[in-house]
Amino acid sequence: MTEPKKKRAGKRLLLLLAVLSLLLPAGCGVSREDVEESSYYQDLVKKNKSLKKKVKKLEAELEDDNNQSEDSKRASDYLDRIARDCLAKLEIGFADDMESSEFIEEKAAFSMATLIGCRADKTSRYSPEEVAAIPGTSYEYVLYDEDNAVYEIMVYPGDYVVFTDLPNDVYYCRGASALGDAFLHYRAGYPNSSLLHRLADSPMVVDGQGHYFENDQAVAVANYIDQMSKDKSSRKKAEKKWGSGQEAIEAAALTYTFYHHGNTMTMTLYDNYIRLENMDKKAVWYKVAKEDITAIKDLLTVAEDKAAAQESSEEEDTASSEETSEDDHYDEMETESQ
Repeated sequence: MTEPKKKRAGKRLLLLLAVLSLLLPAGCGVSREDVEESSYYQDLVKKNKSLKKKVKKLEAELEDDNNQSEDSKRASDYLDRIARDCLAKLEIGFADDMESSEFIEEKAAFSMATLIGCRADKTSRYSPEEVAAIPGTSYEYVLYDEDNAVYEIMVYPGDYVVFTDLPNDVYYCRGASALGDAFLHYRAGYPNSSLLHRLADSPMVVDGQGHYFENDQAVAVANYIDQMSKDKSSRKKAEKKWGSGQEAIEAAALTYTFYHHGNTMTMTLYDNYIRLENMDKKAVWYKVAKEDITAIKDLLTVAEDKAAAQESSEEEDTASSEETSEDDHYDEMETESQ
């Protein structure tokens, strides 16, 4: 019991003795046993025991909170370092066979790897032992930064991850499996599927500027190409139509690389032609409307560019609104002066 509580209990006992001394007839002493056997005293004893238990429980909870706060801060700092880091190297392999791992040089993959630090969300659904036992393909990523720091990440089915430096916690991270799915070949052979199906199944798409796009955008592009009106064509027909403008048109073309289980496919967008190259390097050409080329480009707009464009549009709307308001106010002043 703390000192203040001991003092309060002592004061209560003294008060009880004083009251009893006033109530009892003169010459009749009150023994310690009489006081201890009184219902009021017994009630005080029970309350004291109850308070002791509550204090002990609160002290234990406070200690746990302090420990958890320290662990949470350490984990938060660790994830923040990954999110903000500049990688120099990225190694990807199957969790049970890192001897056959791949070192990735694609800079867009570095950005996707550090994104894990941003998206990691601690979960209590599985323990580290339970998540490691989930059936399916598991990966291991090793991130090397420019200052020789190393981050090891185990990625399990369902996008659950365990960081080697945070071994007691499991995190859910949307899209964590994408890098393994993009760069490592199927273990059980490559399944037969159409070119558009493979494009839609690609976990990562990269443009010529090193920007990356995720699977939802790959799906949107493949679906759009599948459903739009298009005529099968060829390079020969395209070059004939381009004539003297061919060099400029090809210089302005945009090429996107689709990564799919260790293979790559490309899509090149021209003025009103699309060239799709399969993983076996065989290509197909389509002639389409220019509006469709624009629509596909819009589907692959970088998130940052979209936000910047939207912000710019909002600023223009605000400026236009302010100008209109000022003009209206000026017109009102002229009317009043007349």
